[in-house]
Amino acid sequence: MLRAEQAVIGAALRDRQRLDDIAYLTPDRMAHPTHRALLTALIESRTSDPTTSAARLPELIAQRTAISGVNADYLRQLADAAPRPENIVSYARMVQEAAVRRDLELHVERIRTTTSGLRGPDPVLDRLAQAMRRTEHTVPVARLNESAPAPYEARPWAAGEQEVRVEVRLERQDAVLADLLQHPEQIREVSDWLYPEVFEEGPRREVYEAIVVVAERDEPVDQLTVEWQVYQQDPQTYEVTVEVSVEERPDYLTRLATTAVVVGAAVELSGEIMAEDIRAKLASDFGNIDASARMAGAEPKATLDVRSTPPVPQVESAPLLQPPPVQQAPTIQPIIRP
Repeated sequence: MLRAEQAVIGAALRDRQRLDDIAYLTPDRMAHPTHRALLTALIESRTSDPTTSAARLPELIAQRTAISGVNADYLRQLADAAPRPENIVSYARMVQEAAVRRDLELHVERIRTTTSGLRGPDPVLDRLAQAMRRTEHTVPVARLNESAPAPYEARPWAAGEQEVRVEVRLERQDAVLADLLQHPEQIREVSDWLYPEVFEEGPRREVYEAIVVVAERDEPVDQLTVEWQVYQQDPQTYEVTVEVSVEERPDYLTRLATTAVVVGAAVELSGEIMAEDIRAKLASDFGNIDASARMAGAEPKATLDVRSTPPVPQVESAPLLQPPPVQQAPTIQPIIRP
């Protein structure tokens, strides 16, 4: 991935001390010869010219490499194109991973050549060679005489080209993604309850899934790391070169990274997106139930069997019984003696 290589070079040009964080990355792991020469010159300049300032470093590296088309202005463009110099470790990991893939491709080609026309001498190698022959994706390797790649730059709007307006539902989704991309500290709070299916299928859902995956790995979230993760999810349809062949995604990510958005919009708008998705699903489920009930040939619903019954005769209530008469207790007259 040449853009990741450019990000490493650009971050080192802005702060050479960052090279201490990626000491494991040797120049031979760079795919492009221009980048190999630039990284070599940057590493050597730390010992040969340790006091050179960042402002003077592009002139120094351009003189040391003496590559056609690589001057101080070219190197300054690389430095400006680096998304975030503090994330150089993540960019170096991408470069290292791409280098491993190139190594695997070389081994694949070697096995193909060795086992071509041979069947059965080693069942394991035989099956491995057959599987590798079915592999269509290859990692391009730059030739030694290839010119220096242009610094990455998002494709600007052409003159007279009008931006396509999207519906309000998609605008809310774009605002959520823009806020998460620019303020990653909100990702964990939102991802706990916001599932990917609420986003429109395509780049929006892919970008949200990539943002969540990168954050779950405790890696820095920026335009380049998210773009790399999207590529990892679907390498066949999203081939990464100097400028990504599928333009919709990198341009879309650039737009998200530069969209003015209020901090915290992701939390608020995510609630609206979830509520809208739930209402749509309930309306769809209710429509399916109603449609199935009205289908031709559908059996009528069972009804209660209510039969007519004769009226209940009115029975007069029995008269109340009179209470028994209260008997008078006999009075006892006192005996008066004369």
